[in-house]
Amino acid sequence: MRVTHRNKPSARHRGRHVMRPLGFCAATLVAVGLGVALAALPARAERVPAHLAGLAGQVYDASGDTLKAARKAASPEKQAIFDKAMNAFKRAQVGSWGGKPVDLSKPVAEVARLMNLTPGDETTFDIISELAKVTGDPLVEMVKSHMGEDASRDAVLAAAAAVEQLKAAGGLETGHEIALEDGDMVRIDWSPQTAELVLQALRESDGDDAYEFSLPGKTEVVRDAETGAPTLMAAPDESAVPRAFTAREIRDRIASIFGLWENEKFRMKITGGSADDGRVRRSPAMIEADMTRVREELDELGSAKEFVWEHPETAEIIRQERFRRLDEPWEYKGERQIVPEGDARKVALERELKTLEDEMTGKNLPTSERLDPVAFNAVKASGQARQLTIDFTEKDGPCSYVFTDAYFDGRRVVARGTHKEPCSMNKSLPPAISNELIASWSPPRWLLLRASYDADGALALDGALWGMYVAYDPTSMSVNRIFDPHASDALSFRDGGGGELVALGAAETAWP
Repeated sequence: MRVTHRNKPSARHRGRHVMRPLGFCAATLVAVGLGVALAALPARAERVPAHLAGLAGQVYDASGDTLKAARKAASPEKQAIFDKAMNAFKRAQVGSWGGKPVDLSKPVAEVARLMNLTPGDETTFDIISELAKVTGDPLVEMVKSHMGEDASRDAVLAAAAAVEQLKAAGGLETGHEIALEDGDMVRIDWSPQTAELVLQALRESDGDDAYEFSLPGKTEVVRDAETGAPTLMAAPDESAVPRAFTAREIRDRIASIFGLWENEKFRMKITGGSADDGRVRRSPAMIEADMTRVREELDELGSAKEFVWEHPETAEIIRQERFRRLDEPWEYKGERQIVPEGDARKVALERELKTLEDEMTGKNLPTSERLDPVAFNAVKASGQARQLTIDFTEKDGPCSYVFTDAYFDGRRVVARGTHKEPCSMNKSLPPAISNELIASWSPPRWLLLRASYDADGALALDGALWGMYVAYDPTSMSVNRIFDPHASDALSFRDGGGGELVALGAAETAWP
């Protein structure tokens, strides 16, 4: 099997490993620098990120009996999909991935330091392992209860943010794909915030040859049996079973996402999205052309100079296009711009160039687009992605939030946006802070839901809303610090969807 890394993943790149980072990464992170020591893997598995190979390998190695029982209970059509999946796992060499744990000693020590806990103490480990099971406001409250009422908000949020980083083993990749030569694909999809890990074999296609097989697992922070070191381990998810899906079921799942979904706290209406979200994004080539134009004008402006001499007795002025030294008593007064208002024009051009550079790098984009903790770009780039509009409402809240930038690829619903009204933000933030964030920043909001079927065969959506912790000075009511994105509200929806598919850009005629 040919193996080649590519930075732009695509199911069309057959016979290649395709790396797709699915989690937040504000900058390139090196595992050693984060203190996450990863055990060595066999050479055949070195192309798969070590931590993902270890976690997925643990789930696969422990699932032998479960796989046999699930296949035996399946229909002949589903048994054929089981066989295709096992063949894909074999060709991807999943059995050689080793199943090694991920060492969390340094991330755990960092949480202990920020919470003033005793490093290496068993009680400290128990506290941190419990913290790793929650997220959002409940996590902040638990951290505060352990740190005491005297702990500042900044200190509590810093510790909570460190716990969020711990869950992801310090910010490592959360997904990887291996494209096989015949069109099959092996995928690892890990959600640190929900501790879910899925090993999949699939074929993405619009035809009847499409299939999907999922082997579910769970991750947990535990002590290594031999060394006692805190580690991240994975095991088969005992609450779920391996599932095989036919092409027909995949098409039905994509169609069934549309409709009304509710749980105890939220109401969510999913309809077809508009093909145009109203924002014009220029191509890099267009931006580069403008940058070249501005640079050329700056060069011309810089070369359009004159050399000035003045006679001290007569005040006569001589201007030269090329510098030529004059005899005394002529005095040289320096070089000046020939172009009228040349200095002002230069400042304007330099400002325009800076704006173009920010547009090229994405610096001028809203935070929700500059950061990508929910793998929005990966889902949008999928050949099966459909655009959505998601009307998201907190049942006891004063207002709703509409995601117009949202997609579904058959497995994941992702959305991103910017808060425009304080009522859609965290209720614990003082109004002055919410208003400051909206006025001076672009406070982001993300949504990530994973579609699956429950034990009764009903479509289910599980995931979280994402946001960013904000530390502020309660006296001056000013923002001090904004932390990395994290899952702020865990979400689980059942018994929803099934609505009529609203055509892209059409009116919402599906609703009574």
